[in-house]
Amino acid sequence: MSNKIRNMVRVVNRHGLLSKSVAMCALMSMTNGVMAQADAETADAGTLEEVVVTGIRGSLQESLETKRNATSIVDAINAEDLGKFPDKNVADSLARITGVSITRGFGEGEKIAVRGTSPNQNRTLLNGHAVASADWFVLDTPSRAFNYSLLPSAIVSSLEVYKTPQAQIQEGSIGGTTYIRTRKPLEMEANSGNINAQGQYSTESEETDPQFSGMYSWKNDDETFGLMGSYTYQERNLVRSGKEVYGFSQQEIDGQDVWAPRAMGDAYFEQQRERETYMFTAQARPSDRSEITLNYLNSSLGANNTNISNYSWFLDTKNTGADDDPKTADNEALEKGVIDGSATFSGGGVVAGTALNAYSEYYVIDRQSNSNTESINLEFDQEFDTFNMAVNVGHTNADGGTSNDRHYNFDTRAGSASFDEDLNVVRTNDGAVETTDDLLGRSVGWIQEGSRTMEDSENYAMVDFDIPAEVGVFTGFKTGVMARDHQKSQEGTSTRFHLLADGQHEGGNAGKWGVMNDNYDVEANGFPTWLSWPGQMKSQQMRDYLADGNNAPFPVVDPDAMNPDIYPAAAYAYPTITVMDPSQTWDVKERIYAAYFSGDFEIDRLSGNVGVRVVQTESESTGYQYEGDAFGAIVQQQGGYDLWVGAVGANPVDSNLREETENHSYTSILPNLNVAYDLTDDQVLRGSIARTMARPDYSRLANTHWQNTAFDGSVGNAKLDPEYANQIDASWEWYFADQSLVSAALFYKDIDGTIVNTVKDYEVIDPASNSTIMIPFTSFENGDGSSIAGLEVSYQQAFGDFGVIANYTYTDAKSKDDRDAVNNPGSGLVAGSSDHMANLTGYYENDWFSARLMYNYRTEYYAGLSDFGSEEYINDYGQVDMSASIYIPGVEGLSVTLEGVNILEESLDMYHIDKDRKSSEYDNGARWLLGVNYTF
Repeated sequence: MSNKIRNMVRVVNRHGLLSKSVAMCALMSMTNGVMAQADAETADAGTLEEVVVTGIRGSLQESLETKRNATSIVDAINAEDLGKFPDKNVADSLARITGVSITRGFGEGEKIAVRGTSPNQNRTLLNGHAVASADWFVLDTPSRAFNYSLLPSAIVSSLEVYKTPQAQIQEGSIGGTTYIRTRKPLEMEANSGNINAQGQYSTESEETDPQFSGMYSWKNDDETFGLMGSYTYQERNLVRSGKEVYGFSQQEIDGQDVWAPRAMGDAYFEQQRERETYMFTAQARPSDRSEITLNYLNSSLGANNTNISNYSWFLDTKNTGADDDPKTADNEALEKGVIDGSATFSGGGVVAGTALNAYSEYYVIDRQSNSNTESINLEFDQEFDTFNMAVNVGHTNADGGTSNDRHYNFDTRAGSASFDEDLNVVRTNDGAVETTDDLLGRSVGWIQEGSRTMEDSENYAMVDFDIPAEVGVFTGFKTGVMARDHQKSQEGTSTRFHLLADGQHEGGNAGKWGVMNDNYDVEANGFPTWLSWPGQMKSQQMRDYLADGNNAPFPVVDPDAMNPDIYPAAAYAYPTITVMDPSQTWDVKERIYAAYFSGDFEIDRLSGNVGVRVVQTESESTGYQYEGDAFGAIVQQQGGYDLWVGAVGANPVDSNLREETENHSYTSILPNLNVAYDLTDDQVLRGSIARTMARPDYSRLANTHWQNTAFDGSVGNAKLDPEYANQIDASWEWYFADQSLVSAALFYKDIDGTIVNTVKDYEVIDPASNSTIMIPFTSFENGDGSSIAGLEVSYQQAFGDFGVIANYTYTDAKSKDDRDAVNNPGSGLVAGSSDHMANLTGYYENDWFSARLMYNYRTEYYAGLSDFGSEEYINDYGQVDMSASIYIPGVEGLSVTLEGVNILEESLDMYHIDKDRKSSEYDNGARWLLGVNYTF
């Protein structure tokens, strides 16, 4: 294609809402003269052959055309061929785009972020509309970040990341908006499709799991009606072994306050993932001027998992005596592991030391988890004489979380526990190091059951108008309206089993942990002793429930073997309490109304668009409020404290548990200007000025209350405003050859109202003393903001059968809020931003073989607060992946594929403020996939 024709294609593509038939007619009329001249010049040279570029080079060429023809700063990835996306996971593919980062907590990309932002400050759209998302992991807080583990790459045709906004694209992103496109049957050959079957071997689990995807597309001879369906099934036996620190807090050692680990030990996580996805598309063209498309997506992820930790307490400044610590074996006021003065220090904290009287736990959590999403969308496009209209209506919903969460605790009181810089722990009892046989002799100390599930749904409708009218320098206008009704909710429950205490548990304090008070009259109430303590539970030891554990750092138990003894059916027939957890139960509703107007303009070599989007957001947050501590509010749901005497003091007060709703509304005006200047036929200068916004996370908007009386508490803030950013971007792009590019971009975001943690003292009622006390509460508010500045550099070039793709991003992110790591962890920090990120890909492709080797790297970054309130940082991380295909001669479309993920088995390391103070280390291992791909 000549540069002149390419420029004409780019002009036509600026009218993104025009139907394909109108765009093609416009292109044909504009190029008639050029083609006629070309025909005359080549009449004597013979007939021209059509050259179709496929495979890796073909996808790169399509991606560059998308970027070149865009009216804003965009990066794109296209599928190589039908059913062959560059990566098994969509998030992994996005990580190869300049300036895009992903989270990899379990060895697979889950959430993305763009240009130094956090995942919740970015949006993902499927064919232009939202897709509901829910997290399977019980420790994930419901956010606005999309969970890519629900979306297999087999259904994706292309990915586009809009780094600068346009008025017609939905608001809600400060970093970037990812636009996922799926295929349509009328755009494909009739009776075409793809079948892909692979076996996936994981080095950590040492298991081989099946992977399958298939797609089929049909259309009638008139190309007025088509159907397409796809199915994906994937299994993964996931194992992650590692070492963990369960929070850091301040401790005085040798007269100085230093950071010290609260608890530390080995960890082993195993999961059986089963993902099944259906995608169905029907497309009709009733006339040359109208088109109807129906898309349906259903994706489910079974994510049952077991987490086992073998750890010891080194410091607990809050629970220091038997009256406050339900796990204490007697009534003595024993401190739970205070680190002595022989500790080793680095960077203002302890990195090695010994704690006396260290309480130790072998803690098993067995979870039934899942995540499901469903989406149905109907699109109607109609061409009129003077304008074109597109109508979209749809519904999407998701649910997920942990429907059952069983805890098993095998505990002991160690004489001492020592740890070193590499998070190795050594326990001693009576002066002797604890052996594996000692560990296997532990019996069950306490049990607990609960759940935490979430739902996400949205109904939406939008109408867009494209008006190709020439008015002065303007070549066309776009306008439209949209309404969204969104709801995100979470529900938590807690189940407690009333075990019979003996004389060792006087005072009934252990009632908090499911142990019935000694003073309760068992005979009078007729409750059996099926779980007396000591008794049936005490007689069972860890060694009775052993299972295989590949690459586990300690002996592994089998929850399925433990359940008949520890959670027998008889338990649920007797005084067992299952109640709502008010601190984990909430509902946030948002009604969003948007309108926009924009104009496309062109002045010689200068082109672009200018527009404004106006959005009204009305939110309604419902949650539970109460006085007293969280346990008192839970017990109140049962109508009294009969079974919990002593658990909340001798004279418990009414917690006044109540449901409350808070309302909030705000209007956002979001202007934007995108310009492009063609320096030459192959070089483009781009610039953009815009105002963007990102709404607060749902978990922060939740009108919730949690209170640990005498210690601390937390509350949500339903009145939070969104974060706003004034941003400016500039880029230079040089398309110097086919499949080749050199580009550089500068960006700056001035963000106002960044959501920050606050800590304030509040007066509360202490049920134990029936008096008022002051305790610190954590909440959220709009802070002073932050700034993000950066540079992106990209290079790619084909050299015959070889090629290279490289990019680098530098980001400087700074918070405008004060830094106070001790009293307000996380303050003065920007989450998710690495200073340096880089990608390097080398590829080779000929008629029968193609291969690529890919390296993705990012430097350390602040990841947010851990579940224990400590700052967590993820260390430098680099991962090598590969893929290769051999095309079978004589069988068109058939190839044998080999893919490798994290082939050098890079571990994920985390630390607390100082790099010498490690907080965790996880080994996810490598994954290898071998299979066949057939395209027809």
